[in-house]
Amino acid sequence: MGTVVVGAALILSLAGCASPFSVEGDQALRRRVAGAIDRELAEVPPGRQLIETTQPPPTIETELASRREELDTIGPVVPFAAGKLTMGTDLAGEQQLEVSVSLQSAIETSVRNNLSIQIARLQPAINESTVVAAEAAFDAVFFTNVNWNSTDRPQAVAIVGGTPIGVGAQINNQFRFDTGIRKKLSSGAQVFVFTELSRFNNKTPGVTLLPDPSWNAAINVGITQPLLRGFGANVNTATIRIARNIERRSVQQLRSDLLLLLEQVEAAYWNLVFAWQELATQEWLLEAGIEVRDVMDRRRDFDTKLAQYSDAVATVETRKANIISARRAIRSASDKLKLLINDGELTVGSEGLLVPSDDMVEAPIRYNLTEAVMTGVAERPEVEAAILNIDDAGIRQMLADNNRLPLLNLSAQMGYYGLSTNGGDAYSELFKGGFIDYLLGLAFEWPIGNRAAEAGFRRSRLQRSASVIAYQRTVQRVVFDVKDALRDCITNYELIQANRSSRIAAAENLRTLKVEEETLAALTPEFLNLKFQRQDRLAQAQSSEIQALVNYNQSVASLYRAMGIGLAMNRIELEIVNDIDPDDVVASTERHARPGDGP
Repeated sequence: MGTVVVGAALILSLAGCASPFSVEGDQALRRRVAGAIDRELAEVPPGRQLIETTQPPPTIETELASRREELDTIGPVVPFAAGKLTMGTDLAGEQQLEVSVSLQSAIETSVRNNLSIQIARLQPAINESTVVAAEAAFDAVFFTNVNWNSTDRPQAVAIVGGTPIGVGAQINNQFRFDTGIRKKLSSGAQVFVFTELSRFNNKTPGVTLLPDPSWNAAINVGITQPLLRGFGANVNTATIRIARNIERRSVQQLRSDLLLLLEQVEAAYWNLVFAWQELATQEWLLEAGIEVRDVMDRRRDFDTKLAQYSDAVATVETRKANIISARRAIRSASDKLKLLINDGELTVGSEGLLVPSDDMVEAPIRYNLTEAVMTGVAERPEVEAAILNIDDAGIRQMLADNNRLPLLNLSAQMGYYGLSTNGGDAYSELFKGGFIDYLLGLAFEWPIGNRAAEAGFRRSRLQRSASVIAYQRTVQRVVFDVKDALRDCITNYELIQANRSSRIAAAENLRTLKVEEETLAALTPEFLNLKFQRQDRLAQAQSSEIQALVNYNQSVASLYRAMGIGLAMNRIELEIVNDIDPDDVVASTERHARPGDGP
């Protein structure tokens, strides 16, 4: 890993997305958003220097420096020897298959194959379709209607002065065809143009029309424009802007899911390292315990009582049980890692056992608290999502404000008409411009009291204030996460040295006991029991040291996530899937999920 330098000088701004302040004069909300970061950093000590994590002075190591190499060889082998540990048989009753895996390959495979990430990777494309659908509201619409109507109905006849006026039936055939285009404009206007052609054939007895049959042609052009409620591009494109924000949030959610996945994979990988090392420790303990038990067995006729020998046997059997538990922990840790990486060649259902090939690192980190926090605020996807939520709330407030206005729509329409004995002549008459209709109108509507619109506006203002508070809370949470992760790194780095000193001291205690064992003429049961205790103490100290290394490596991964730089540190770029065939997903699932498949 090498030395990691955390933090970079960054300038934060909201220019990366649409401004969350679409209403002029809303200075209070502006100040609250702008001051959220300043408030959290107000008490951070100034300074540009980088601080490096340190460890407590190794006093015991200094005193035992001359025997350090010898002490490091006492106890379990670190790191564990891959392929040298006994795992027994798998669930299929076969000899356990072990597959080596590196941390980098685990990360790359998980980013490519993890099922949760595959779902999250599709979501931006899904939401992009929603944006296109919202934009399609302004697409021109072509329409056509064809009607044929046959009328044959009786009707009353008026009689005036004994003379019938009209006829007793209405009989005719009518054919109508119209086609045109209508379109919504960003101003809110609806414009249309269409042409109409109809044929009327009169068959009513006693009634004669001229011409008969007759062809009517018409061309109509019109517009309906809201003047108050529903007027303006901001109002009419609000749905598109909200849809785009949903798409952007899904991208940020994908980033957040990837950051979490990287942290989980690295944590699972190091937990697997610890599980294997714990098995190595327990096997060493068992081997060392058997030696002590056998010595006590040979001395049963000399100075070892049955109870003392039974205690040694119990200790050995307990260590055997610990080995069984350690093997179970390895298999569980291996499956957890396989669940995250979702490798098609090594599925969760397979019995192949993952063996980590990378060792844990102990390189210090160098950081600047202010820059680390600023990096977190700038890079964490949750902050960007909170800004988009403010933008959404601002758009909805603007819509609610517009909805308080009265409905006042202006309508204008003009129609050209022509009449003749055939369709062509009807259009010829139309284009002569002899018959033109005009229509101009205003429609007004306003609920008395306007309570629903006023309540909606008040709700939108409160929701916008809530979104700003949520943004402040998100910034606060990011600051907490970064500081908490830094503290974990510092603490775990110090604990490595503290636990190492404990392990070296325990190794020295066991070494001195071995020296006494070689020089004493007699080995008492009490002496051999003390050897058991010091073996346990050394094993525990070594497990604590390994755990501290695991915790440190995991805390560095958590720091990357807290600062939002995990993708950059692992050289991972976002990949949005634009299309995928559901049949391919089903086939892939069936192929990888068959019971009994091997790795």
